[in-house]
Order: sequence, then structure tokens, then C-alpha cells
Amino acid sequence: MIRTWVAIAILAASWLPGLGYYRGADWRVWALMVAVGTVLLVGSIPRKPGRWQAAAAVVLLLPAIVVWPWPYRAAPVLLAAGLALAALPIPRGWPKRIGGAAVVAGVVLLAQGLGFYAYETLTARSHDLPWPLPHVLGVMAGLLGQDSAVSGSALSLHSMRMVHRIGATWELLLDGPTCGFLIGGIAYLFLWGGRRRPWRRAAVLAAVTLIWLPVRAGLLAALYLHRVLVTDYDSPLAVMNQFWSTPVHLVLLAVPVLLAWRFVSPRVGAAAESPPAVGAKPSWRRSGGVVVFACAVAVLAAAVLWDPVGDRKAGRVFVEEGHSTWEPTTRPMDTQWYGHDSGYNYACMYDYLGRFYEMSRLTDPISDTALWDCDVLMLKTPTSAYGPEEIEAIHRFVSRGGGLLLVGEHTNVFHTGEHLNSVARKFGFAFRYDCLFGIDWFFDQLYELPLVPHPIVRHMPPLDFSVSCSIAPGTSAGRAVIRAAGLKNALADYHASNFYPRAEDRPDMRYGAFVQLWASRYGQGRVVAFGDSTIFSNFSLFEPAKAELILGMVEWANHRDALGNPRPWLAAVSIILGAFGLYLVRGWSGGWMWLLVAGMLGHAVCAAGIREYNRRAMPLPEAVRPYVLVTIDRTASEVILSKGGFIAGREDGFAIFERWILRLGYFTRRADGPDAAGGNLVVVLNPSRDAAREHVIALADYVKNGGHLLVLDSAKNAKSTANSLLWPFEMAVDHGTDLAGQVTGPSGWPAIDVDAACEVAGGRALARVGGKPVAATVRWGEGSVTVIGFSHRFSDRNMGVTGDIEPDETMRSVYEFEFKLLRAIVEGQLPAAPASP
Repeated sequence: MIRTWVAIAILAASWLPGLGYYRGADWRVWALMVAVGTVLLVGSIPRKPGRWQAAAAVVLLLPAIVVWPWPYRAAPVLLAAGLALAALPIPRGWPKRIGGAAVVAGVVLLAQGLGFYAYETLTARSHDLPWPLPHVLGVMAGLLGQDSAVSGSALSLHSMRMVHRIGATWELLLDGPTCGFLIGGIAYLFLWGGRRRPWRRAAVLAAVTLIWLPVRAGLLAALYLHRVLVTDYDSPLAVMNQFWSTPVHLVLLAVPVLLAWRFVSPRVGAAAESPPAVGAKPSWRRSGGVVVFACAVAVLAAAVLWDPVGDRKAGRVFVEEGHSTWEPTTRPMDTQWYGHDSGYNYACMYDYLGRFYEMSRLTDPISDTALWDCDVLMLKTPTSAYGPEEIEAIHRFVSRGGGLLLVGEHTNVFHTGEHLNSVARKFGFAFRYDCLFGIDWFFDQLYELPLVPHPIVRHMPPLDFSVSCSIAPGTSAGRAVIRAAGLKNALADYHASNFYPRAEDRPDMRYGAFVQLWASRYGQGRVVAFGDSTIFSNFSLFEPAKAELILGMVEWANHRDALGNPRPWLAAVSIILGAFGLYLVRGWSGGWMWLLVAGMLGHAVCAAGIREYNRRAMPLPEAVRPYVLVTIDRTASEVILSKGGFIAGREDGFAIFERWILRLGYFTRRADGPDAAGGNLVVVLNPSRDAAREHVIALADYVKNGGHLLVLDSAKNAKSTANSLLWPFEMAVDHGTDLAGQVTGPSGWPAIDVDAACEVAGGRALARVGGKPVAATVRWGEGSVTVIGFSHRFSDRNMGVTGDIEPDETMRSVYEFEFKLLRAIVEGQLPAAPASP
């Protein structure tokens, strides 16, 4: 019946909002589409499994329900719900009909989920269609009356405004929802297509769908051209959004639905064709086959997800400086050097890595001799070319067990991509000369970890990219450590000094999934490639996830393979086990349910095990040299801090205050919850959130055991919750006062003017305004608590608005006050304020 095919189409399109594959994830739309698709499947499976089978299957589905993330989790949830309704002794028939629909929807979603995962994996490697498929698109465009031509991987369409070079991509010809419809339909045919040769029906479904694909692409191109023509000539073009629109993809599935209904079988799902029975109890041979099949899926999952950590090396890291004048490591960002260049370099990264590894700078030409005692070689944003002898030396270094870390940047800026590719292509991959933007927001990409993160990113929280280039894996047999969807790219603009293209939607954009961090093995060594150098600059490195990422990349490169690449032999074992398992269950008409459940169980158990292995096998390295760590609390504080290195310059922002901590040679991190009570110093900026009693007690214990707490508040902080943090220390901020004037601090501290200070009660006075204490400190146990009542003076608006400022004497006084305050707290030498007159 046609509603079965409509349901499969809706479920196929639901993956777009569910995964956030193009636009951001929309859970309400996804849930509605899954619910509608499930309801439409009511009546599509007339036979139900036996009670004992259904109950056993529900139990076996629990690991997948617990382990799998949404929206993949919907498949085992629907299966379990449907089987539970079948197992319960319900006298009425409609709950069992709904349960049957849930089972069908669960199986279809499972097949579609596997299809989308494979689609994302393959298209992330290359979006462009191979020859001669672009010419098929050109022929179809001509048949539809479009003035078109094909050049390389572009379909060029002519309009009065311009020539539009639309990418001849997999997304244009074979989109994800159509692929999901085909895979889901085939799964339905094999499981509930009756006894009339499901292979034949599946072949017909594939044929009519493939015939539709070029027509679909031609209609999309025609719609694009029509929207161009009806756009006013002086108005900007904004017509690319149709290519990543869920409604457009769903509407275009109407034709495959009608074709399937007409040609595949008008009676699919009808009671006249009984589906396979599932009531017979399995024999021992069949039970063994199910177990073997579960093992086969587990081994296949290991082939896809497992990347053995190997043996750790000595940790001698060389940063190559001889070919790079960009992002240097040589001059530290201190309290005397200001301006753009002071933040736009890798000095803090080099210093930070030096607390965990033995760091060296390589300025001489690269040779076997120069790399003899090197474990990890970092090539970062090279601005001059490597010689042939140097490239061969790097190649030999990796082959004999060295780790190579390549850090690139968008669009081949300053020819960095070109120079890196002279090395990368020796290992089978390349940096693309593009920029990756978010589809919804150009400069906003948040990467969240998948179900099984690679060991490089296993200890990393969600990561905000700046703007990266993509990586073309080519023929290399590595792994996409970071692969993200919801992206579109723009190629380099060589008319701009930094090759940066305009942030606008263009027809030659590729969109969907891209690789941004690639790791591969070569010989006995390893290569890691990353395309967003900006996030490791001083101004961005200590934002969430970025320090963990650079540590993870270096640590991975600092390991040597013990097992080599396990993927080929694991895949071979999986095929053998799977074939044997299918052989054992042959002829069992109800075996499909047990095979599905066993496969999901095997995958869930394997995924959970590998995830835990990655966490334990490669923890972040422990420091071998001491350093000062300042924690910026995000439990009680919600002030605006930098994101992607960008400072908004607002009165409620404190990004410059945070960043200037690095000028003292200290390092920062942001944390909330239990992790916030750690490091040498905890800083709470304008607290405005109610802190749980447990958090306050944790801070008190932290101070008692030798930690230092600094709370900054202001009369302008109308929602202040500072006193909820300070009560254990018998201190308080009086928001009934609003003082202005010059701050009189300890001897030798600069005098600064403030316009919104609160009086601070308790402790020993540290600074006064008009004779009243506006800063105080107290010793508590082995640590200390310091309270500042004029935090507004340190807001971004009052600290120079951006991090690139060259400060005048007045501003330097404010900076120096911060530096003296932080040094005195960390060193435990806070002086007293002058006596009140």
C-alpha cells in the first residue's frame, strides 16, 4: 500500500533534522516525523513474534538503547517498544497493531541509519562525482531546456546575471534522504515482502530510483535557475538554501514513493502475502548462528572504530621554525609586549607543551641527522617551500617510526596548504584550499564527540572551530578523527591578500560532511593532519577543548604502532564469521529478528568497550614540569568570554582579563561543577548563578587544602550571587553601596579610577575607595580567599575592547593592577592596604 512507502520516505527525511546533517538538529521536527512515519506503518506486519521471543529480544536490545546516541537510538527503542507490546497479554488488538508498526519503523530506521553513516563517511572523503556522471547531469539539464555545460566537476548554468557553476556532487545526484529511502525500502522488502523473490523486487526498486536520480538533479538545477531569474538584479542572491532544505528533500521523495507503489508491488504489506513467521523456537544450531553473527558484527564494529594506541615514545617534540614566519613560538606573550602579533603566535602553546614533553625548535634544514633524536615533528603553517631532500627526510622519519603533525589553515593562505601538501601527498592525502563554514551560521561550528571518539579527542569537550580547511583523504587508509556534517565550503579567493573568500552562499560550494582532522599510519610511524591553526594561537588555545586537542594530537603522534593497522584483518574475520552465522540459520524463516537483535547487541557492546579502551589506553599526559593553572569558574559565573578568539568588547565580558592571565606565564582553563574547584587559583567573575551547596562546600575544601579563590563583583552586577559563595569564609559584598573614585591599593600598586565599586566586608582590607574597603583577603586553612568589589573596571569595554590594543599609560595601570593582584595571590604574598585615614 502507498502509505507504507510514504512512511519509509518520511523516516528517510527525518535523518536530516535528527542528525543536523545540513542545518542544525531540530529534535521536535525529527520526533514528529518519526511518529508520523511509525503511525503510517500500522498494519504493515500482520504476524507478531511469540511472547517469550519478544521478551528475550527486548532484554537483548537494552545495551543498544543505553549506548547508542540519538537519533540512532530510535531504532532499538522502537523495536523494543513494539516487541514489548507484542509480548504483553493485551486483550485488544490496536496496541499490537501499533507494536507491529513500531517494529517495522525500528528496522527501517536501523537500515537507514547504517546507510546515512556510510553516506557521510564516503562523501566526506570526496563530494565530487566521478566521470562520466557529471556529463549525465549536463545531458539532463539540456533536456530540460537549460543553457548548460559541464567542466570537470561543475555543472555550469547560464543566466543574465552570471554563469553559475553548480558542483556536480553526490549530494546533487544521490542525496541522503533518497539513499535512505532506497535502503529502507529494500530492508522492508526483504523482511516483509512475502515469498515472491525479494531480490527481484529490490532490484526493481533500485532501478526506478536510479532512473529518477538524474531527473531529480535536473529539477533541482531548474528550480535554482528559476529562483535566480526571479531575484531582482540588484538584490543579493540567496538561493542555495534549497539544496539543504528538509521540506524540499521530502517533497522530491514523492516521485520514488509513487514509482515504488506502482512498479515494485502494490500488495507489499498486504495480508495476502504472509511475512516470515517468527514464532518457532530456535534450535541449538540456529542459536549458535545468532551468537556467531553477533560476534561478526562486533568484530566489524571493531574494524571501523578501533585504532590501537600502541607504545609510547620518549616525548621529544621538534617544532619546525625554519620554514614558517607565521605563528612563531620564539617570543613569549608577556606583560610588556602588546598588539596583534603578541596574541597571534604559538608561544603559549610551545610553553604549555613544554610542561609535558621535551620541546625543541628546529631551524636548520630538515635532514636525517636533524631528526635522529626526534619523536614528533610538528610542521605548522609553513610560509616557504620544503626542498626535495627535506621531504624525503620527513618521509624516512615517519617510515621508521616517527610521528608527524601537520597544522594547516584555510584557503592555502600564504601558500601554507601548498607547502604542507608537498609533504602530505607523500602519505596519500592533502589539505584542500577552502574554508569550512556552518550552513546555518557562517562562523559558528561546534563539534561534539561521536559515540566512540578516537583516542586523540577522547578527553576533549565540545570544540568551537574558528574556520578550518577540509582534508581530502585521497587514497590513504587512515581515519577521520574529526568528521562533521552541517558544513559548506568556499574555495580560496586569490584576489584577497589572505585568500579568504567572502562569507556568502555560492553555487560552487560543496556541502554536507567534511574531514577536519585526519590520522593515518605509514610504515612504522604516524601522521596527523589538522586544518584550523588559529585555535592554537595564544588568544584561543585555552578556550574549551583546544589545549586538550593539541595534547591529544601530539600524544597520538608520540606513540609507535605495536599491531599495525588492524582494520583489514578484522574486516576479513567479520566477513567469515558473518557468513558462517548466516549459514547456521539458513532456512529459519523467523531468524531475521534474532539476527537484527544480535547484531545491535554486538555493536553496542563493542562500541562501549572500545570507548572505554580509548579512555584508558591513552590518557592525557601527566606534567613533567610544574606550572600554574588558573581555573575560570563557569558554575556561578556566566560572563561573556572569548569564543574562537573573538572578543565582543561588551561591559559584561571579561575575555581580556582572562587572556591577560597568560601574560604572567600562567595557564587558564574554564570549568564548571566539581572540576571548577581545582588548579592553583579559581577565579569567579561577576557571579550571577545560584551555586549548589555542594559546590560551595567543594570550594571551601579546595581553599582549606591550599587553593586560592578570587571573586570579582561589582555594583553593576544586579544579579550577584557572590555572597552565596563567600559565606563559609565570613566575607560578603555589600551591594547597597556604590562607590566611585580612585582605588588606593598596597604600596607599589598602581592607582586606578573606578566608577562602580562595592564595599567588601570581612577579611583584611586590600584596597579602598574613599576610605572604605573595596577589596579584601583572608587566609583560610592552607589557602586564601580574595574579593574584589570593582570588577567593572576589568570588563572588556574598560580593558581596551579587543585583545589587539596598544595600551596607553592609563590602561597599562589597569593591566598592572591585574598582574600584581594575580601574582600576589598565587605566590601567597598579598600585602595590606594603607591604613584608612
